[in-house]
Formats: sequence, structure tokens, C-alpha cells
Amino acid sequence: MTRKIYTLTEKDLQKCKKNAEIAAQMRSEADANKEKLKKRYGLKCRDAAAAALKGDPEYFRGIWQGRIDFANGLKYSEERSDSAYNLGYYRGYTDCERDIRGGLVIPAEYLEVK
Repeated sequence: MTRKIYTLTEKDLQKCKKNAEIAAQMRSEADANKEKLKKRYGLKCRDAAAAALKGDPEYFRGIWQGRIDFANGLKYSEERSDSAYNLGYYRGYTDCERDIRGGLVIPAEYLEVK
């Protein structure tokens, strides 16, 4: 079976930009309230870093590649050293069954005809 590689759409890139803006806002709010947050400052920074990974286009590429590989019956594989891609691939692959039950539709051009 040949592996089909996902290409990002314009909608995916818009979501990335929106998530990156949210992550930057979260980080600036945490920095502005550092004295007020005290011990929670580190947690807020951690959340902002996780949101920043979701703002990376490679996260979206990984999440969709994981979904496509799962739907086509391929084994799980992390082939890149990019943490954003690997996080997306992991979440896409492991959550695909749940997402499909929730109404997610994988584009037909990426599905293997059996």
C-alpha cells in the first residue's frame, strides 16, 4: 500500500495563524502578570508553549497525516525530529477513531480504495 502524504490547505494555514496569535497573547498575559501569578506563572508559560506548538503548520500536517495513516490501516510511525509534527501525528493517529465518531470526514482523495 502506498502512503498518501497530506498537503496543507488554506484553511489549515488560517487556523495555524489564529492559534499562533492566541499563544502569543497567552504568553504576553502571563509575562504581564508574573508577580500576581507567582507559582502559577510556570504553568501559564507551559500552556502558552503547548498552544504555540498548535500554531505551527507542521502540527496540522502531522495531525492530518496521522488520521490518514490510521484510516488506511498503516502502522504508527514518527519519522521526523520536529516536535510539532510528532505531537500532531500522535494526536491524529490515536484520536482518529474518536474524531470519526464525532463527525470528522477525511477527504476521499487520501483514502485507499479497497
